[in-house]
Amino acid sequence: MDLIPDGSAEERSRLKEQRKQQATEHSYALPGSPEALKAKLEAASVRVRKLEREKSNALRREKRAKNNMQVLLEELKEKNLINEELKDKLECYSDLPVHLLSKQGVEYTKAQRDFALTLHLHGPQAYHYLRDTLHIHLPHPSSLQRWLSSLDARPGLNKMMLDMLERRRQEDEDKYGCVTLMLDAMSIKKHVQHDPQTQTMLGYVDMGDRLNETDLATEALVFMVVGLQGYWKAPIAYYLTKSLTPETQKVLVVHAIEELHHRQIRVGCVTMDGHASNVSMCTQLGCTLKADPCEPLKTHFPHPVTHDKVFVMMDACHMLKLTRNMLEVHAHYFPSALLDRSAFYTFCLCLYNCVDY
Repeated sequence: MDLIPDGSAEERSRLKEQRKQQATEHSYALPGSPEALKAKLEAASVRVRKLEREKSNALRREKRAKNNMQVLLEELKEKNLINEELKDKLECYSDLPVHLLSKQGVEYTKAQRDFALTLHLHGPQAYHYLRDTLHIHLPHPSSLQRWLSSLDARPGLNKMMLDMLERRRQEDEDKYGCVTLMLDAMSIKKHVQHDPQTQTMLGYVDMGDRLNETDLATEALVFMVVGLQGYWKAPIAYYLTKSLTPETQKVLVVHAIEELHHRQIRVGCVTMDGHASNVSMCTQLGCTLKADPCEPLKTHFPHPVTHDKVFVMMDACHMLKLTRNMLEVHAHYFPSALLDRSAFYTFCLCLYNCVDY
């Protein structure tokens, strides 16, 4: 301990002030008391932690800037893992932060799900490259399959498909603005099965009205739209039925046309096979298909909303098969002199295969 020489009190006070001033002139000088030293150490520690946080935040911002989805899409395009069309389709996810995908145990957002489903569906090689090579925590393909299986695919009009067609129509009016509505009934096996997604029993009659029917379904009535100006088709509805009357079938057709009209998609033609129930349905819609052979047929009915003409066309392949069956059954009515039986059966075979004779 330094000794202060003897002298007046003023002299001793002056010397203390000089030593205190010398201690504070240099940053490396230690305070005179342990309390001051502790306070100075704590202040320095707080400043160090603040600088470390700022540095860490700056590094994370730099990493996010380098690892956004736009950079990854450019890399996938350079490696020819995605084409230009898929890249344009994924542009809407270009601002999706990649670092959010690395948070395990956190549920994926809707944008992340949509990106993963789109990329895996249209570019599986690119998906596996991001997941296996770059180690980006994209969902496992089994998770994607589970998400797809949980989509609403119950009987009735498929709203998801109709909304998709509306978006496509907004993008390309000529290609998706006018369609043909096709319908066909297919026989199905009577079978009841439990659906773990909805916790319900499937296999009963279901018209999309969510009523608990007790009859087992024997047919599936499917509605599909086909582009008149482009090569595309899309199923928009199906119904599980047992015995469908022409009146009920007419209601379903009108409902489908109205739903398409609400999305500004015009139905110009309805195509079906030549079953008697379909002919009766067309008659109720306003067509005249069973008239006097000498009178012209009326093969159109008014649109339920716009009252424009909607034409009816029977499926050509099915009508040829009906012609074949009729000729086989009524062949004995033709004079043998006018009918070469071998040529007749060749003609029927050509009708069966729907090829030119």
